[in-house]
Amino acid sequence: MQSDDKSLNSVIKLQEINKNCDSCYISELGLTNFRNYRQYRNKFSNNPIAIIGKNGVGKTNILEAISILQPGRGIRSSRLQDMVNNDQEVFGISATLNKHAEEHIVGTSYNQNLDKIRKVKLDGDYISPLSLTKLLGIVSLTPLMDKIFIESPSSRRKFIDKITWIFENKHASDIRSYEKLIRERNNLFKNNITDKKWFKNLEDQIVKFGIKILFNRNKVLSFLREEMKLCSNIFPKASVKVVGDLEENYFIVKELDALSENYRKILYDSRIKDYHKRATSYGPHRSDIEVFYKDKGLLASLCSTGEQKSILISIILAVCKTFKKHISYSPILLLDEVFAHLDIEKKRALSFEIEKLKIQVFMTGTDESDFMTFEKKSCIIKLD
Repeated sequence: MQSDDKSLNSVIKLQEINKNCDSCYISELGLTNFRNYRQYRNKFSNNPIAIIGKNGVGKTNILEAISILQPGRGIRSSRLQDMVNNDQEVFGISATLNKHAEEHIVGTSYNQNLDKIRKVKLDGDYISPLSLTKLLGIVSLTPLMDKIFIESPSSRRKFIDKITWIFENKHASDIRSYEKLIRERNNLFKNNITDKKWFKNLEDQIVKFGIKILFNRNKVLSFLREEMKLCSNIFPKASVKVVGDLEENYFIVKELDALSENYRKILYDSRIKDYHKRATSYGPHRSDIEVFYKDKGLLASLCSTGEQKSILISIILAVCKTFKKHISYSPILLLDEVFAHLDIEKKRALSFEIEKLKIQVFMTGTDESDFMTFEKKSCIIKLD
């Protein structure tokens, strides 16, 4: 009963924190045995922050630590045990979060000898890592995303789902529940189990979560499409939509009950086909994200490398602007080695957009001159 009370208190605390919030930023960050850092601590302002240093000094590790303050495995999608410093057993991350002039301590830790998942605390109370989306929204752009338009659809789904869950708090847990159900259904095929009642119960739940995922993705992307119509001429105007068999049926069958019934029927009718494939062939886990460069009428996958980078920047800026409009606090933006690959015109344009957003931004680079397009409010942190 005591643990239930603590869980309830954590939920109430999150609700109270998010009331009437307009600003959100990390005022202090501490790392213990994380990556190359035995100990690291620094204080930050609510301004653009450029972290400068040679390759390998640990710039991206700081951004990764911040990104761990969301569900999942951070901007590198690394295994937790790979984040532990050398021969150590435990890493810890502590952040002081300033929301509407109130401070809250968020911490996460992982012991590779004891823990299967990392532990998360808010002001001393344990909370689920999935609850972090209720606390703050982190948006990121890294070199690992440069090939997202030409990689497999799963990369694009993860990209959109990470964006979606900072708007729709339950999306991360919906995704996790849905994926678990899909694995269970696939295991029935692999183990030659033909229990009709078991299949029906699973498929009813798959439909429930699958529809939620469909609606949340489309809701957030509709916000983004509206925002991207207003983007500057320096960065491309992009059109983003989710495509797939489920989405196609959604636009034909708009009524929820009819869509759900259609979804159940397709799962039922596809059991024999799915049995031979040992995989579920229909649902939001089969969807793809289609991105167009509107002015050229080209799929992003057919654009040049430079154009793809600019399209990504356009999308990320739209996410931040949309977040500020629809959520009660500001997002935190992480830009890893983004400025180094832009010409001077785009550097100026991106600096202008960032300053206009009035949010906290962490950027990395090897050359201080890459950030000279910012005004005096920006901060330079040099790592040796």
